[in-house]
Amino acid sequence: FFCCTKDLRDTMAPNQENVTMMSIDLLPAPPMTASAVVTPLRGSVSVERIKTIYLVRHAEAEHNILEKEAVARAIASGALDKCQQEEARKSVLRNPSLQDSPLSSSGKLQAQKSYQHLQELLRKSSQEYKSSHKFLPPQIVLVSPLRRSLMTATEQFYNLEPRPRFVALEILREKRTGLACDERSPVAALEREFPHVDFSNLSVSSSPDPGEDNELLRKRTRRFLDEVLVNVEDSYVAIVSHKGWLRELRHTLKSSVDSNQLQVDFDIKEWEETLYKNAEIRVAEFGWNRDGELVSIVSRSVDNAISSIVANC
Repeated sequence: FFCCTKDLRDTMAPNQENVTMMSIDLLPAPPMTASAVVTPLRGSVSVERIKTIYLVRHAEAEHNILEKEAVARAIASGALDKCQQEEARKSVLRNPSLQDSPLSSSGKLQAQKSYQHLQELLRKSSQEYKSSHKFLPPQIVLVSPLRRSLMTATEQFYNLEPRPRFVALEILREKRTGLACDERSPVAALEREFPHVDFSNLSVSSSPDPGEDNELLRKRTRRFLDEVLVNVEDSYVAIVSHKGWLRELRHTLKSSVDSNQLQVDFDIKEWEETLYKNAEIRVAEFGWNRDGELVSIVSRSVDNAISSIVANC
């Protein structure tokens, strides 16, 4: 599913008139509310390629319910120390029966609700509004090979028309903590359960080592940006992953912002520390310059993306 790497200059006319000078305003700014605060960006960046990315955290899994209950019991028994609560949480997740646990019944409903929300965005975008931006369905879904992500991706994207391709990637899986819930099922079992997903990458990519920490996970998100996403041919891409992976992705982006390599525009305060909710979908536009460097990101909630369309109708 990757394109061949080539010099982006090969696609440019000699007069360079095809270069887009972007002021990071691809998605119109949402209404200014307490939950939608945008920090204006300074200056402009030269963008050669743009992709619309649907970033998703998996819906609630069965082990998520058990870990919340374990923490609640610990607090009720007087464990007010965060370390004690964390140990109570991990003690539950060590149960081998929780290996690669599926979505809970509530999680399935969360994913279905998110699908309906996404459908609203796509439907409004397809209508004859004056807005120049079109939100189209993803052409490819890149998904973590853990069952909770595969089930979420299926609920949210399988019934779209046209149906996207589904590709499972080891690089998108949750931090490999060594806990049972973060250990995936054998490929043969996954292929039987999710026949619409391409698992061929799992046979050629090494799994993260057990005991992976946040720093190693952050490096994994950097490799995804630099080696995978930039080489995906499709312009509309969905990425379905995990809370920890998405958190470290934002930390990776923040480091690029701090080093003046990247300009971003988010509609949430303290975006680099804000965690994704279960089954949350965010729509973003990633822009690369002619050297293949990621230089701009505009990120909106689905609600604010819908509002940007309605405001221009």
